[in-house]
Amino acid sequence: MSDLDFSVILPAPRERLMELATDFENFPKYIPHQLKSVVVLEKNEKETTTLETIEFSSYLKTSFEQKTIHRWVSEHEIESDIISGPAKGSKISMVFEKLDNDTKVSVLIKLKLNLKAKFLLPIIKKWYKRIILSILYKMNAL
Repeated sequence: MSDLDFSVILPAPRERLMELATDFENFPKYIPHQLKSVVVLEKNEKETTTLETIEFSSYLKTSFEQKTIHRWVSEHEIESDIISGPAKGSKISMVFEKLDNDTKVSVLIKLKLNLKAKFLLPIIKKWYKRIILSILYKMNAL
């Protein structure tokens, strides 16, 4: 397992960013070339299960599907467990911390890859960081 840890400060209210960060079906509009679709399979008050269709087009052009369970750990923290696909067993934690008029979003990714995808670890780590930051910046622009 490999960790990826980063944060970003955005000039937006925490509640608005949380609202946008849990509107999973709209993620493809932020990064349509990489995230082809997100379908909500199940949803209740504490968690949402999604099916994502992802396309890599950097070195190798390939697409795959993964299933993810997103859980609300607290009012301002989301934890996502990838339960199928090449990154099965990976966990993503996002914490939204209020700073005066800004919000600090801290992201911790515990990336676990299947044997076929392990040789792509450096590319996949960069991809996850770029994708999450792109989504956050584009949400903030709204």
